[in-house]
Amino acid sequence: MADADDEQHEEMGIDTEKVMDSIRDTMKQKLQQERWAAKKVDGWVKDIVEATLKVLADMKKPFKYVVTCVVMQRTGAGLSSSFSSLWDNMRDGVCSVPFETEHLHCVTAVYWLKID
Repeated sequence: MADADDEQHEEMGIDTEKVMDSIRDTMKQKLQQERWAAKKVDGWVKDIVEATLKVLADMKKPFKYVVTCVVMQRTGAGLSSSFSSLWDNMRDGVCSVPFETEHLHCVTAVYWLKID
């Protein structure tokens, strides 16, 4: 069941679950069968970010978007991230999608800002 923020963003034009499902599908498609290969990381990140931006652009909503993607080798090391924002919580938002395999971790985040 969606929480109040998800329902509110959907009403404003952002279907958070659709965006998260798309990101999850893209990461799974690109990374599920991959072993860690440092030379491939830039390509994986580029493909995930571009696919996510395409989904967002295809929605044709009046938002600006920022997409970030982090891929790191799974070695047992920790990964922590955080963000802070000063924005309109009624119109702007963020979602973050983690993904991992036996060999790597990936976290993709989308930030959206309503254009007045």
